[in-house]
Amino acid sequence: MHVDSVKFSTPYELHYPLLPTISLLDYVKGLIEVYKTKSNSKENIILSAKLVIEKVNKLTDIGAKRECLCRMLKLEIEEVQNLIGQEVTLLFDWETFYYDIQHNQAQHLIQLEAIVSEIIEVKLESNEINFIQDICTIYQGILEHLWLLPYLEFGNHCANLLIQNKNAILSKMERWKDSFDQLASDKRISRFIPKNLEKAVLRLFEPLPEADAKKIEEQKSVIHKCGEMTLRIIEIMMKVCSDQGDFPRAIFHAEVFLKLLGQGLSEMKEERLAPIMQINKQLSIWNQLLRQYQKAISYSEEALRIAEALGDSYKISIYSKYIGSLHVKQGQDDCALPFYSKAQTIAETLQDLKSKSQILTDLAGAYLDINKNDEAFSCSQAALSLTENNAEKAWIYTGIGRAYANAQQYKEAKQAYYKALEFLPQSDLFLAIRIHENLVGFFNDFGRYKKAISQAEKILELIQHPSIQEENLEALEHKFNALIAVGSIYGTIGDYPREIDYQKQALEINEKSIFFPQFLEIAYSNLGNAYCHDKNYLEGIKYYRKALEVAEEALIQAKILVNLGHAFFFLGRFPKALELYKKANTIDNPKVKKDSFYGLGLCYDAMGNTKKAIDWIEECICLSQQSEDRLNEAMGYHNLAELYKKFDLKLAEENYRKSIAVYAVLHQELKRHNQWQITFFEEQAGTFLSLERLFLKQGKTDDALQITDFRRSHALISALTEKFKFQKDDSLISSGLTVQEMQALAHKLNTCLIVYSFASKSTDCITAWIIPPQGEIICQQLPIGILTEEVQESTQVFKKFPFIVEPTVAKRRPFIRPKKTRSSATYTFLDELTRGDPDESTNSAVLQSFKERLSLWYETLIAPLESYLPKDPQQVVTIIPDGFLAQIPFAAFLDKGGKYFIEKHPISIAPSMGILKLLDEIPKNFSENSLVIGNPTTPHSKDALPLAEKEAQAIVAPLLATTPKRTLLQENATAQRVLEGMVDARWIHLACHGSTGAKPEEKLDPHSVFEGLFKLAPDEEHIQGYLHAQEIASLTLRTELVFMSACFSGRGKLHGEGSVGPIWSFLAAGALSTVATYWQLPDSDLTLQMVDTFYRHLLGIETKKLNKAQALQKAMLVGIKQKREKPHLWGAFFLSGLIE
Repeated sequence: MHVDSVKFSTPYELHYPLLPTISLLDYVKGLIEVYKTKSNSKENIILSAKLVIEKVNKLTDIGAKRECLCRMLKLEIEEVQNLIGQEVTLLFDWETFYYDIQHNQAQHLIQLEAIVSEIIEVKLESNEINFIQDICTIYQGILEHLWLLPYLEFGNHCANLLIQNKNAILSKMERWKDSFDQLASDKRISRFIPKNLEKAVLRLFEPLPEADAKKIEEQKSVIHKCGEMTLRIIEIMMKVCSDQGDFPRAIFHAEVFLKLLGQGLSEMKEERLAPIMQINKQLSIWNQLLRQYQKAISYSEEALRIAEALGDSYKISIYSKYIGSLHVKQGQDDCALPFYSKAQTIAETLQDLKSKSQILTDLAGAYLDINKNDEAFSCSQAALSLTENNAEKAWIYTGIGRAYANAQQYKEAKQAYYKALEFLPQSDLFLAIRIHENLVGFFNDFGRYKKAISQAEKILELIQHPSIQEENLEALEHKFNALIAVGSIYGTIGDYPREIDYQKQALEINEKSIFFPQFLEIAYSNLGNAYCHDKNYLEGIKYYRKALEVAEEALIQAKILVNLGHAFFFLGRFPKALELYKKANTIDNPKVKKDSFYGLGLCYDAMGNTKKAIDWIEECICLSQQSEDRLNEAMGYHNLAELYKKFDLKLAEENYRKSIAVYAVLHQELKRHNQWQITFFEEQAGTFLSLERLFLKQGKTDDALQITDFRRSHALISALTEKFKFQKDDSLISSGLTVQEMQALAHKLNTCLIVYSFASKSTDCITAWIIPPQGEIICQQLPIGILTEEVQESTQVFKKFPFIVEPTVAKRRPFIRPKKTRSSATYTFLDELTRGDPDESTNSAVLQSFKERLSLWYETLIAPLESYLPKDPQQVVTIIPDGFLAQIPFAAFLDKGGKYFIEKHPISIAPSMGILKLLDEIPKNFSENSLVIGNPTTPHSKDALPLAEKEAQAIVAPLLATTPKRTLLQENATAQRVLEGMVDARWIHLACHGSTGAKPEEKLDPHSVFEGLFKLAPDEEHIQGYLHAQEIASLTLRTELVFMSACFSGRGKLHGEGSVGPIWSFLAAGALSTVATYWQLPDSDLTLQMVDTFYRHLLGIETKKLNKAQALQKAMLVGIKQKREKPHLWGAFFLSGLIE
């Protein structure tokens, strides 16, 4: 190019001296100088620029045109820039590549790089970024020509020039980097510009992958021979840009490729349609990765149209499925379904079995994403029948596992996932990672957090395999997901320091890697959540703001704004929280609006504006009803009631009741899932307690009684009504027993009911109701007195943990002192319950302390009610405890005269009156069989229980007439045999080790709502021999009584539901009654005598037949007679459930 040789002589009306003949380039320079000095009007400059552009466009020398127009980019006038940008972009397009090769333009391109980079730098320094995106596109075109030239020229001219200018080019990039990043963060330029420019610069100095370089070398001679570029080069450029994550540039080249392919299409239709179809599909994928979903759908629809024109059934099915998935990503599940159905219909007609299987497998996953389980099962089963490939089978079984998990069928899902692992080829690491990812989600969803973490750690281990490159994008994504999952699980179980640590690690991957922006916003948001969980709201706010900076989608931004609002709310900065909630509320999304309305209500309430708070909560409820979001509706009514409680008790009651009614519907939807029902009720319990307090405040004690019973045993009632198919629509589910029904129940069962409630927010008293078999209901407030400290402690410390601490080594018999973890009165007096061999002398001071505590309990909980208790000493008193009272020994309460409560009356314990009514109505079609378990052989030799074996074999089995086949001793007492035997037994007796399952190695999962296990002989399904409480709950029994002669069998984890352990599980399975223990059971002759006495009185063998409570009273009186001053040796037993 010889720019100075290009001249023109046409006179232009410029307002500065001009030679009659001047070079075009000098004219451009002069025009720029006039613009800079403002020595002429804007109108004249525009006119002159247009004339120059017109003249430049007539030049045949591309190099001259490039330089003139690139320099004119300094004219920051929109009208001029629009003309220049359009023209300059064309000068660096595909068609000019060969010009640069032919005319050896390397040096000139280096000069143009310097010109345009100087313009960019000036703009960044002055913070004048008008037209900078267009200029960056031109700059990227220059860089691309410089990048490709060394591979297409003969010789090393361009390569040497790049080496000479490397430092200058790279240093400019480093100077710009922070400025560009800030502009992207401020959303003043596209978020892709900084990274893509950086990639374009770095490509100049990084060698191409060997395979790509070889392909270009093969094309070089073809290009020089034919005198034009080949389409193969564009394909290579697309691939390289895509591999480097530069999707906008890959799209640019693909669109050029499509245009070139489309030329002369009518003449070569069949030959060119297939590649055009493929490029449209690729364009769709790239646009989807950039979240440009509408463009992605458009390209996919074009690919589908071509596939239909070609009659390619396989492609039609693939593209239909993909279009459906794009609709799902936009939350348009209904739009997706027709495409999935079309894909499935066509896939079933395919002759190629491998293709057919693959499509059906993919469709199964797609159906699962929109909760179409039946369709997913159908596709998975069909795919499974078509393949013999183990890797494919492994992935199909993974889909089946997901489908079962979606259907809440835990056991079947687990089996399917483990089947997937069986088929998994050891060499397929990424398939293994994907399967373990599914297992992480599966165990997490079902609350098996320990197992979920284990699966995530397996993923992290697999990623470290030598065959997986450290910077492999797919591997990094899996690592990111695993870290996020583990962090979230630790957040769920309250280990916030670990949650923060894992979320930080996930963030580090994003900040160091070429990652998609959506992952960065996830990382920042999750770290913000973690800090807020840990109550470090300022740090949480910092990361929410970072997430907000990178988030582009309005919906994501709104969700982050809501989280920010919550953080400021907890900091007490209510005006700022209000501002954020209102800003989030501008996004038209029901979920965001509900959350922001809720936040606004809380803020206005905190600021003392109750009226506005009510208005916003009502808006939240209204929106929840419209979107059928019953959970938020229920929470809304509760919050509304809390607001009305300040000035209108009637409206408060009305809204509490509405909340309870909505919660009841939700609770029933979980009726097959005990764990979820129990967890879910923790949210709901607060509403019941608030309504109960409201009634007590107004003196409406009967209404309060109805609520206090209704709030207990929700999941247990649901389990029984579902299992035995009666009273499906009974008031037990919707509103509980009426007071009249409670009185009728007490009369029918011939028992005096005592109901305790900790409803009061004050811890200085407890509410108690006495419901006699005949007569009026009495309600009393019982002052707690010196037990206040204990109640305050237990309602917090023991909210989710058992009352009596289990020893480090939990055996059925000898007592071992537990390690003290808290210096409190509660621990001190209960120490004696778990220490000391029964044959040894007991520490008298500790025993005396324990008995004093038993006396205090009697004085607090029984003495004020004594006058209302039955006069008949044989009439049973049924205790319905609340909270930690479920785990203290009422039978051993000691009055001032030294008499134990069990000496005055037979005693029974029940979870609620509603449960007693249901148990009473269960059909009594008992089996004739019994099942007796004694001294199972556990994996630990020290666990041998010779007296337990004697108890089972010599006492219980003969009394129950148990056959030898159903008397399971030692190694025959496997967990599986016990489970199988239970389903056909009227009487079940377990004489074995019991445990709360609190030790890590004993837990089925660390966050289960259940507590408790039996240690039996191991089998294939129970390697340790542990039979956990939650396994029992799923059974359906025809059992009158389960006697658990095992340590801690009466313990349970405390919830709003009540105490959830082995007793809960057996009652949920249909057993009418249980006998269990509060603490460790001595392995002594006394224990055997008590068991023998109980059964003889229960069955009427050689003595008068009594009900279960009376029979247990007789057994405990045997203990009192022999060891009166040592209640820990006989006081562990208690009866739950029906007494008859």
